[in-house]
Amino acid sequence: MQDRYSKEIIPIEGWEREETFRFFSTFTQPFFNVHTEADITPLYTYCKRHGLSVSLAYMHATTQAARQVENFLLRIQNGQVVRYSGLDVSATILKDNKQLAFTHFPFHEKLADFCAEGTDIIAEVRKSQKLFHGHQGIDLLHMTTLPWFTFKGMEHAFSIGHEEPGIPKIGYGKLEMRDDQVYLPISIGLHHALADGYHMHLFMEEFEKVLKRYSL
Repeated sequence: MQDRYSKEIIPIEGWEREETFRFFSTFTQPFFNVHTEADITPLYTYCKRHGLSVSLAYMHATTQAARQVENFLLRIQNGQVVRYSGLDVSATILKDNKQLAFTHFPFHEKLADFCAEGTDIIAEVRKSQKLFHGHQGIDLLHMTTLPWFTFKGMEHAFSIGHEEPGIPKIGYGKLEMRDDQVYLPISIGLHHALADGYHMHLFMEEFEKVLKRYSL
């Protein structure tokens, strides 16, 4: 499948992560997961004020943050490490028949534009019988939401025995209201050959920066 974003090859020989990459590339399960939460009160308030989807809004904020962290842009393709110039989202949508659909959401810089197109996409997908909708390449973030309950941990399904491209896997839980604050459970899974815990820290820093913009 053709990529939506341009990419460049990062030579593994001499790369600062060369030893780490070669070590974790031998693992049959190379992903590690961190489960945390984010205070999304400013974004939640903004969405309620402007009539926007909160779930689409935190998907958009997540993508904005991930685009600022190089390790979230890295993938493994044909044994090589590549860095993409951008990312979109493939998220699970619950259809009217209560089955899942893996759905592509093109990125837009403006939240309102992302939500407008996203709302139209969801309306179409909910009536569909297909499992996959839109672009499903590796220049994506994989997202899923479990809006019925909060969680303290989450693992993702994956296949063993083929090259794993290392697409980040992000899961969200039910929003939790505490006094006047709104918290979003979030699970982040990264391929350890491409990223470490420090890079999750960078992502969460960027995520918090995006959220704070909506308090202005």
